[in-house]
Amino acid sequence: MAPSSLARKGLLVMCSLLWSLPLQAGVLDWLWSSGDSPAQVVVTSPFLKWYTGPAGGYPVFHASEKGEWLTLLKQKTRWIKVRDSRGREGWVLQDDLATGSLTADGQVAVAARPQRDDFIKRAGEAVIMMGDFEGAASISVAAGWQFTRNLALEVQGSQVLGSRSEIRLANLSIQHQPFPGWRLAPYLTMGGGVAWISPKATLAQTERRQNPTAHIGLGLRYYLADQYFLRAEIRDYKVFTDRKTNEEVTEWKLGLGIFF
Repeated sequence: MAPSSLARKGLLVMCSLLWSLPLQAGVLDWLWSSGDSPAQVVVTSPFLKWYTGPAGGYPVFHASEKGEWLTLLKQKTRWIKVRDSRGREGWVLQDDLATGSLTADGQVAVAARPQRDDFIKRAGEAVIMMGDFEGAASISVAAGWQFTRNLALEVQGSQVLGSRSEIRLANLSIQHQPFPGWRLAPYLTMGGGVAWISPKATLAQTERRQNPTAHIGLGLRYYLADQYFLRAEIRDYKVFTDRKTNEEVTEWKLGLGIFF
């Protein structure tokens, strides 16, 4: 696989992440319309503002009062189309419905969209990153678990395609985030793992190697919106070999993540 092919695959996965929330909206459309009748909610806040279209630039033309029943029709990004008992239809903000309505059995029918506070209190995250591994293209996928506000455990797998060898890395690391409340939050990472190195030799038989690794690094997370954040990282690896000297490699990467 060429480095350019690796980059195209990484970009494809990043695009799929960007489309994940709109797809969730499509799933909600299916759930609301697949039953015997569309979902209905009762207004519990003093009022809910109706807009003529699914954006804040559209005018407000109506307001539902407390105790009024609404039928949920469909969702478009952070807007939900509703219908009242008189047949009128309009668009309501998802967050307004989440905090100002309930189903007949007292449940919340619409979840509020994730906010920055949810990012700070996240339980975990999934990230895909692309970058440079000592001059070779690299792509990484990672999953992390936040067990305190400042500390997280992460598992990461990487593939590096260089002109002379192909490298696969598996790493386990501890991350320390000293300022979790910042929108642009730095963190430190350190850990270890294994590197599988397969030389690309055509004229002579070469041996595949499996070597333990250790790394330290510095990274940044930047909260974007909803469930998304950007992440940048630089790592210094030490690859322990059975030669006279160990190998040292620098890697930098940039990627997109979602939290949960």
